[in-house]
Amino acid sequence: MKIKKIIMLIALIMLLAIVATPAVLASEDYYSVSDAASVLTQEQKDELNKRADAITENYKCEVVAVIIDDPEEDDTIKCAKEIYEYCGYGYGSDKSGVILLLNMADYNYAWCTYGYGQTVFTEFVMDAMLNEHILPLLEEDNFYEAFSTYLDMSESFLILRKDDAPSSDDDLFSYVVDKTTLAPRGNNYIIDETGTLTGAQIENLNIKAAALSEKRECGVYVWIVDLVPEKYARTVDDLEGYVDAFYERYDLGWGDDNNGMVLLLEIGDIPGERDYLLNTHGSCTTFFNNDRREKLLDDKIVPLFREAFSNGNFYKVADVFLDQIENEYVTNFIVTLGLKLAAVILLPMLIALIVCSSWKAQMKTAKIARTADNYIPEGGFKLTGKTDMFLYRTTMRTKIERESSSSSGGGGSRSSSSGRSSGGKV
Repeated sequence: MKIKKIIMLIALIMLLAIVATPAVLASEDYYSVSDAASVLTQEQKDELNKRADAITENYKCEVVAVIIDDPEEDDTIKCAKEIYEYCGYGYGSDKSGVILLLNMADYNYAWCTYGYGQTVFTEFVMDAMLNEHILPLLEEDNFYEAFSTYLDMSESFLILRKDDAPSSDDDLFSYVVDKTTLAPRGNNYIIDETGTLTGAQIENLNIKAAALSEKRECGVYVWIVDLVPEKYARTVDDLEGYVDAFYERYDLGWGDDNNGMVLLLEIGDIPGERDYLLNTHGSCTTFFNNDRREKLLDDKIVPLFREAFSNGNFYKVADVFLDQIENEYVTNFIVTLGLKLAAVILLPMLIALIVCSSWKAQMKTAKIARTADNYIPEGGFKLTGKTDMFLYRTTMRTKIERESSSSSGGGGSRSSSSGRSSGGKV
């Protein structure tokens, strides 16, 4: 009997030790978004939980956010794991999911991932999400916006991978998305998942790309990845579908038609198999037809891309790409302007020349008549009068020769045959 009591006491102590921190969640009934620190209103919690439940159901991965206020807790990572496991969070047999824990007592946070969530929410992804988007909101005590953004971004990652969600525990895949793509329709046009470009380089390229995109109303993006997942790298069509999904899921592009283009560069350590693709959307598909895209890549981009693997200058590849896109627009403008001028000026002139030539040809109908038949009326004519009129006269003159006063031929002057005086000195 005593042994049973001792065992029960030990079990109770262990249970209390395990649930010491999550005990504050009892009133929350283990909702996906739990607030034991009372920093959210009930309406906000209801709205966040509704969205979190929909994410779990749609993408087979539970997204959990927990807020506690425990000054005694000094290991937030351990606490996050205990809460996740004790409260039974997670989807499926592998308990797929991610948990973000915020301790209001010391303003410390931690996150953990499980199952499928481990392949989606990598360390790179989570650090980028938190540092760039979540923590700035938390520092302003804007808790609702912080956790709302957390759900939005988590769903963005899961949407991109929806077609690859595991149908079994073994059907998992790995993929990383750069932090600059987390905010849909942001001003981020240079997406470097590999950390190859420096912050200054990304900023310079982003300024140029943003200006170009706004000027041409066409989003121009450069996406640098380490490795494209094998299932998407088999054919060009697979790779195109991969980029299309990325483009659509993050709502990239300009205007209602999402006009834009993405240059994908794969720079992982797989010599001879690195992929690249220039993908267009909306009006850009018409402007940059297949021939134009292939020529741009073959002549300008691919040679630099190959060189970059030896000199490491991937910045130049992106920079030249942006310049060439602008050049294409300028060239197209000049050609279009020339065609318009031809249509407005040269075409009317050509039409006028053809018309005038036609009229001139119609006027050349007169021919030399060999007889007077055309001038004699039918039935002949009657002579009613006769008059002699002399219009010309002929006069015959004969010079009378006289004897010359001198028989010797001296000097003098004479008229030249041309009618002009000619002379000169000897």
